[in-house]
Amino acid sequence: MLLRTIARTIAALALGFGLVGVAATPQAYATDNVPCHSPAKRDLTDPNSGHVWRGTEVRFCNLTQGHVPVYAGRSAGAAVVGYLEQGGAANWFVTEMKGGDFHRGRAANYWWASTKADNGRWGWVPEVYFAGGGNYEDDAGLLMPGGYTCANTCAPVPFWAR
Repeated sequence: MLLRTIARTIAALALGFGLVGVAATPQAYATDNVPCHSPAKRDLTDPNSGHVWRGTEVRFCNLTQGHVPVYAGRSAGAAVVGYLEQGGAANWFVTEMKGGDFHRGRAANYWWASTKADNGRWGWVPEVYFAGGGNYEDDAGLLMPGGYTCANTCAPVPFWAR
């Protein structure tokens, strides 16, 4: 009788601790385990107006391959304006914004990152080419442009965020 009572008590405690453990476990979310990194400052010149954006922060982002296409807009149907020939962490980006869905194999994303292609033309890279992260997840280290609101005299919207 005593053994049965002890066994029931141990089973109840194990069940209780198990339920507490389940209740305390946070929900699992996808995480970008290779975020953009190494902020640097660059002077960026608008190719249309010549306006110079001095000291703009850019970040280096690891690409899964070389010869990554840079699109004129945030859409798979936009023209390719150039390529980033080197993969890995050799390429820098200015900002990220949502755009059209882009699919590459089983990878899919609507986040696009602004950069200058190796031929000097500006455009957007779909983040399916970024290392780390999951489908439809933005890069954890790349900055979003935020709202460009102002009163009275407004600075022009940066060309890399249009």
